[in-house]
Amino acid sequence: MGNWAYRLRKLREHPRPGRFILGRLLWRSGLSPLFVREMPRGFRVRFYPTSISAALWSDPSSRTEDEDFVWAVLRPGDRYIDAGANIGQLALAASRRVGHEGEVIAIEAHPEIHRYLEGNVELNRAQNIRTLNYALGAERGEVAMTSRRSDDQNFVTVKGALKVPMRTLDELVAIRPTRLLKIDVEGCELPVLQGAATILKDTELVYCELSTGNCRRFGYEPREVEQLLLQEGFVFIRVDAGGQPVVSESAYFSSLPFEALPATGYNLVAARPTVASEVLQMLSAQGWFDRGL
Repeated sequence: MGNWAYRLRKLREHPRPGRFILGRLLWRSGLSPLFVREMPRGFRVRFYPTSISAALWSDPSSRTEDEDFVWAVLRPGDRYIDAGANIGQLALAASRRVGHEGEVIAIEAHPEIHRYLEGNVELNRAQNIRTLNYALGAERGEVAMTSRRSDDQNFVTVKGALKVPMRTLDELVAIRPTRLLKIDVEGCELPVLQGAATILKDTELVYCELSTGNCRRFGYEPREVEQLLLQEGFVFIRVDAGGQPVVSESAYFSSLPFEALPATGYNLVAARPTVASEVLQMLSAQGWFDRGL
């Protein structure tokens, strides 16, 4: 009964409940890939049988916080690395933002989701996107992955039939200036950064979602990611206790009192000191801080 109550509440809260129901029916019927949705920033996304595809088809204005960040900080000609690209929403937005002179590297570990990523890249004829099908970590190897219905929550696991090759970012990606490295890998953020020591040295911005539960799944705390980035010379862009966006040279998560800790996770924005003020202004101009960090 509780599960049904949750579903009914979710349906009532959805901005387009009729389209939400139709989307679920199309998904179950197997017909959903016949449908394509135009997104507000001009790229298109096919309705593949995934939760993110369904959410975007039902409401193109949903799930935009990360996309808004990418759009705000990238410039024509920039290089963007997407670690955990899923079906390509952010990579496609970045592709349009950086233009023909820019470069987008989209890395997705799950083989089936990677095929959907490739499909969306082909659908948009986005020639400035290169896709890679690897798990990312601190060393070369092979790992198992979950294969959940909620495709944005798949993660590396100890046991599992789905095996994927693991590589480091330093091994996969050519060393050259990078404007933004985005990491969303459901708890593997620290190993990914440990395997990107050389890439980081020439990267201006790092953006990742950190969750205590996800980090502890791999035996570390979110503050360890912050400490690594501070040691690499980054500073953090965040909202202070008064609600104002600031540039900070101290760890954010470990400074919060227990009652203020995010319940699920938070978006960490790390910047080189040389670009931090510029990026803060870009984000403020777009109203990104109105959502909080």
